[in-house]
Amino acid sequence: MIYAKDHVVNGNVVLSEQQTIDTSTLTSDCFLIQIKGASACTNCENLNKPRKCGGMGIREKFDVPAPIVKKRSTR
Repeated sequence: MIYAKDHVVNGNVVLSEQQTIDTSTLTSDCFLIQIKGASACTNCENLNKPRKCGGMGIREKFDVPAPIVKKRSTR
């Protein structure tokens, strides 16, 4: 599989990054963490949402910090 980032310049699509991924090494965990490493979590909307984050099991392997989970207050 080829993973690429692109952007538009003067109406043309230009690839800024490209890498070939051996799909046989990917697991069902978060694909972006496996491809991009810790930088994948920077803008992730599921960061610190343990029920939605697909990378909880592999974060440590890729040096991604553990989530900051706020406990709900009970009244």
